[in-house]
Amino acid sequence: MAHLYAYFDESGKQADHPIVAFSGLVAGFERTRVFQKKWAQLLRSNHVEEFHTVDALRHSKPYGSMKAATADERARDILPFIREITEGLELGISFAVDVKAYQSPTLEFLHQAFGTDPHYFGFFVAINALLTDDEIPRHLTIGLILHDEEKKAIECYRLLKKMKRSNKHVKERITSICFSDDTSPAVQASDLFAYFTRAEAERRFAGKEYPYGALFSEFENVSKMTGHHLHFSSGFYDAEELSAYQKLYVGQMKAALRKSS
Repeated sequence: MAHLYAYFDESGKQADHPIVAFSGLVAGFERTRVFQKKWAQLLRSNHVEEFHTVDALRHSKPYGSMKAATADERARDILPFIREITEGLELGISFAVDVKAYQSPTLEFLHQAFGTDPHYFGFFVAINALLTDDEIPRHLTIGLILHDEEKKAIECYRLLKKMKRSNKHVKERITSICFSDDTSPAVQASDLFAYFTRAEAERRFAGKEYPYGALFSEFENVSKMTGHHLHFSSGFYDAEELSAYQKLYVGQMKAALRKSS
């Protein structure tokens, strides 16, 4: 059994969106168990069987017992779900990638390593964040739970195996990977977190405002009741950030080759 569990989902696909996000939420077994119980209670109180972010944020239509309303009114309905995340879980991992920037031919080394779909680059940097974040002691092991999408699940599994072969820390600390459908409350919460990561990236990169922008800051708030808050490890990769990351990545690979020779 792993010490911690990290639940991940994506938001946006390269063929349909200018930004893709890969985001996750992390906690130990007991905190996750309590969180999932409270999330299920929230669903029941709103007469919703499973939380689907895109449907929940379509404020012009009813969602469970939430009435068709303005964006501000729907935001008030969604706020308890975000507060359950920030009060119940430990760490948020959020990475967004500019699709057009990532597909630039100048990023050939990243493409060789992760392919041209930025989803897998997002997966890679998320795993690195799990292993290097100061909030996670280096001796703790981590189990991954990803939203189940057949093609991407297979490729993420292959990439993780590749990372385990080349990095002993990945091999020692990422103890498992499995895939869950939308019935998992923690995966539903990760879907919500990933949506806001993508929407915020579109605002930052392209100035595209979205009606729930105020809710994004709620992920950073400290609970007035418990003093608890969600810690973050995040990144927004535009052309400049991707270029800098490629230089760093190539430098690390060259250093590793020199060390092994």
